[in-house]
Amino acid sequence: MHLVLRNPFRVLGLPVTASSREISKRISDLEMYAELGKAKEYPGDLLALGEIDRSVDAIKEAARCIELSEAKVFHSFFWFRIGDAVDELALECLSNLEINEAHNVWSKQLDKSEGLGKSTWRINRAVFSIWMADELKKTGAAHFEQALTDLAFASEELYEEATESIPVSGQVSARRVRQLVADALVELAVNSRDQVYGPNGIRMIEHCLYFHGDTLDYLAARVTKPLINTLQDAVDRSKAKRDEGTTVDDLRRKNGLTKVEHIIYELKDSLGESNPSFQAIANRFADEVIGCAINAINVHKATSTAIVLAEWAAELPTYGQTSKWLLEERRKIFAWDPGYESEEDPVKRSSKSRKKIGKK
Repeated sequence: MHLVLRNPFRVLGLPVTASSREISKRISDLEMYAELGKAKEYPGDLLALGEIDRSVDAIKEAARCIELSEAKVFHSFFWFRIGDAVDELALECLSNLEINEAHNVWSKQLDKSEGLGKSTWRINRAVFSIWMADELKKTGAAHFEQALTDLAFASEELYEEATESIPVSGQVSARRVRQLVADALVELAVNSRDQVYGPNGIRMIEHCLYFHGDTLDYLAARVTKPLINTLQDAVDRSKAKRDEGTTVDDLRRKNGLTKVEHIIYELKDSLGESNPSFQAIANRFADEVIGCAINAINVHKATSTAIVLAEWAAELPTYGQTSKWLLEERRKIFAWDPGYESEEDPVKRSSKSRKKIGKK
């Protein structure tokens, strides 16, 4: 939300096409007004969105935000721009608090245009949608998803058109700008009021399919890496406990692993079962669960605890050789249960024939 309301171009009262000289002059003018305690307004302020902070600190922060060329191009994707009469009409509606009409002007033009439409229409509707996503509780998610689609088209297929009028665009990597846009969208999803995409924003990936492969991969990694790290940390802590001599009570509480189990299924739903990163962390997690079961048998002779853990491990998603090994270890653990009968050999095993398990 601050990307729009506190956008540096809005704070400075400048179009995104402003030159470095124009920016420097505006900063000096606004600092002078601020030090004198005077308010300054400009035609493009769009006060319908809320008041603008033009204090000395706010001006300095805005200047810092667009000091670098890539940051200047990045922030241009989160503020309104005028490309033609359509944009002028829509922004006039917005200034007059004709909120729905402003949205309709851009949407009608995009609906009836062939192809993707103009970049300014896409960017303006995206900026509008980001603002509305925070304003409206019931339809906020729909507006945010509209912004995802429009920014994907604007920053991918329409990138050259969207940046050609920005003086520094030729000095900037388009790939890096797309990554910055992706970072901003993830932050918006994570910090959204209702967190409809989950506390980590992982479910937003399902609505980012109009981004190209590289950007989509970056988005997915940006969202999932912290979750994968959380799972790996939980696995490492559990292993450390076993190495130090975990108690039966710890194992009954599943060595703290249940606290992060939900992440496995969030990753599965968002990345898909064929994703290598998901398969790798899923295998490591299930492998540690079966490791806890083996510890319960070999160290504590806690058969019932081992069986509970083995059953849990069998329910978790696993792949390849890990899946085969897990099922074999589960079979061995069940053989410790006096009431267990192997499907291959219905004769109950005696405790004298039991051996330590767990070696691959």
